[in-house]
Amino acid sequence: MRGQQLAPVVSFCARSDVYIQPSALSVGPWAPCIPTPLRRTFGAKSGCSPVRPQVDLTEYINMFKVSRLLIIYAIAIPLACFVGLLAVAPGQLAVQIVGLLLFFLALPVILKWHHSLMIVLWNSVFIAVFLPGGPAVWIPLAALSFGISMLNHIMFQKRFLRAPELTRPLLCLVAVVLVTAELRGGIGIRALGGGAYGGKKYAVVLMAVAGYFALTSERISIDKGRKMVGWFFASGISHALINVAFMLGPLFYFVYFLVPSGEAASQARAEYSGDQLIRISSLAPASVSACTWLLSQYGIRGLLDSSKPWRFILFAVAMALGFLAGFRGMLLLLAIVCAIQFYLEGLIQTKYLPILAGLAMFCFIPMVLFAKHMPGSVQRVISFLPVNVNSEILQDAENSTEWRLDMWKDAGRDVPKYLVLGKGYALDPALLAYVTLANINGVTVDSYEGSLVASDFHNGLLSILIPFGLPGLFVFLWILHAGYRVLSWNYRYGDARLRGVNRTLLAYYLSFCIAFFVIFGAFADQLYVFLGILGLSVSINAGVKRKVAAPKPAPVAEPDNLVMEPG
Repeated sequence: MRGQQLAPVVSFCARSDVYIQPSALSVGPWAPCIPTPLRRTFGAKSGCSPVRPQVDLTEYINMFKVSRLLIIYAIAIPLACFVGLLAVAPGQLAVQIVGLLLFFLALPVILKWHHSLMIVLWNSVFIAVFLPGGPAVWIPLAALSFGISMLNHIMFQKRFLRAPELTRPLLCLVAVVLVTAELRGGIGIRALGGGAYGGKKYAVVLMAVAGYFALTSERISIDKGRKMVGWFFASGISHALINVAFMLGPLFYFVYFLVPSGEAASQARAEYSGDQLIRISSLAPASVSACTWLLSQYGIRGLLDSSKPWRFILFAVAMALGFLAGFRGMLLLLAIVCAIQFYLEGLIQTKYLPILAGLAMFCFIPMVLFAKHMPGSVQRVISFLPVNVNSEILQDAENSTEWRLDMWKDAGRDVPKYLVLGKGYALDPALLAYVTLANINGVTVDSYEGSLVASDFHNGLLSILIPFGLPGLFVFLWILHAGYRVLSWNYRYGDARLRGVNRTLLAYYLSFCIAFFVIFGAFADQLYVFLGILGLSVSINAGVKRKVAAPKPAPVAEPDNLVMEPG
């Protein structure tokens, strides 16, 4: 009776590919009542113990494979044809579409390696061509990495590395920037359809702060610390691609889809006009990056190691190539970096001091004897030294200095107006167009007027004081001071295996601070350099290292009652 009641149920389950657990049929009162045909249906070989139905899934698997293959072809073939049509007639829209497609294809890699990619590309020259305005690639990468880090923090309780000395001033800086932007016309980005210029600088400042927090979202192991610092500095060598691609000819002009072309355009104008002074401008940041990379990996002591002369030769070649850029500030910056590094390594009272002095004299003597026979850009770099250079090049260097001094004098008159509330970065497009047309048509307008309108002061103090007033200057100085403390503590109290890279990070940071206020400074364009150094230091040192207090000696217990012996 029970077998008859169970038969329809088991038959239905067999037809419907429903699996009945063996224990449900092999135990209890149902087990001896299952007819033999039903046991065969479930593939039971003997006895009353049923097993999983013998259902052939090969047909279903093959159907799924075919369907998936058809979907892939349906997407890939039209996409390949579309990309091929774009490649036939490349344009800005085509490049943006292809770049966006490549970005989505690389998204799994970015999600997994976003932290390492940001370190490697932080100082690179590459731009995000698929975004309006073509921002530097570190900007969208910082935004993406910060978003991923925040999601990890919220969903998986993955905490950021602690550096409260820097967190507080950075949050204050964000507040100053947002309040100034709100009270001075908002953040209008022309490339995104806004009605004003200047909003891009706001975005760069905010993304620099976001990039710092993204850098501090993960700890870099000590074994990888030296390598990652090397990549951080070495990525700046990619700036040389700008002028190198131009010199290699039209076959390599496709590089300008990935890097900006401003320096190459300046070189082309100088060559076309027959100018005696041809500057390969992109070699300046490339040279600084190469030299700081060598310092971070070997230090000055390692560069002067006589058993490995190739290190110093490579350093000298990198510095010499930087002279072709024609920037005097580049030479001064490298000199300051080397001087601070030399001091931090404790080499002042060693044999390395006379060795370095002798090498400096060895390089200076040819400059004195053959200065006029050197390329014009090299003569411009050394024009502030007591050497005999071409009069036209000397005049060009002096005019550049006078141009800056006149602009600073003119900009200084506006400082009192913006002490409490800064001017901000918002620009009127009509005013900028008027100044540009006036310069083109020869109308009496100071040559630096366009730079003043664009808040491009070539001066670190003015670049922060006028846009954000005294609040911005105070917060920025707070950040610089806190950054020095963090780098100094990590250098003094960090792991001994990271002492070399921590020393170079500190030396480069101090050199950049000096150069920012004395040689050349642009707050919006250089803030990411300061914060990149600080974020990397926090990441490789797992936070901020502090001096460990010496344990206090345990107090000696004294007896409660002192008994005096007689006599």
